Amino acid sequence: MIKDEQIDKELQGKGVKFLPFVGDQYWYGISFNDNGELVLGTKEKPGKRVLVLGESHYCDEDLSDEELSSFTRKVLDCYLNSEERYSWMRTFVKFERALSNTVTKFEDSKNIWNHLMFYNYLQRPLRGTRMSGDSEDYEEAKTPFFAILKLYQPDYIIVWGRRLFENLPNGKEGKYMPIIGGNSWIYRINAKQSISVLSVAHPSVGFSWRYWHEVIVEFF
Repeated sequence: MIKDEQIDKELQGKGVKFLPFVGDQYWYGISFNDNGELVLGTKEKPGKRVLVLGESHYCDEDLSDEELSSFTRKVLDCYLNSEERYSWMRTFVKFERALSNTVTKFEDSKNIWNHLMFYNYLQRPLRGTRMSGDSEDYEEAKTPFFAILKLYQPDYIIVWGRRLFENLPNGKEGKYMPIIGGNSWIYRINAKQSISVLSVAHPSVGFSWRYWHEVIVEFF
């Protein structure tokens, strides 16, 4: 995983409390071939950089700033370095299968996530899994979020869940997505950088990874 201390400090200065997980192959990205098969980017043949955007972390105890900053990375490190699968890991498993359209194994997980970036939008931990952030939480998350986009320059953002998607800062309307009957957003960061944003069902519940694979391929 990329650990750029200068970037981390800059992000923290912009209000990022949960530093993102950035796979060590993130900058090489991913793509899909003509058959809809996942292709992991390389230095010679890079794909598109993808930010996977979750909504929030849940924690029922008070954490120090240092513990908050490493929280996301520890979650992904635990997932990618444990061959034993726990119930909370199903969210990550189902999403990576939506990308690969296969029943992934331990090494597949590592290879896929090492080409992605993961960040949770809300910067305040919530106390329970059924809780949601309030309007102030979403408002305060805007500046950290755009700092992430500016420094890591993803080409695509895949958003976990309709609620989060509808609470993101508005972008410009993107292309029509007939397979899901909706639209994707486009953020124009500057004259050279634009980012397409797609909402998928949250992988924690009611998520058909084969269906969403088709949607993601079309999005790309």
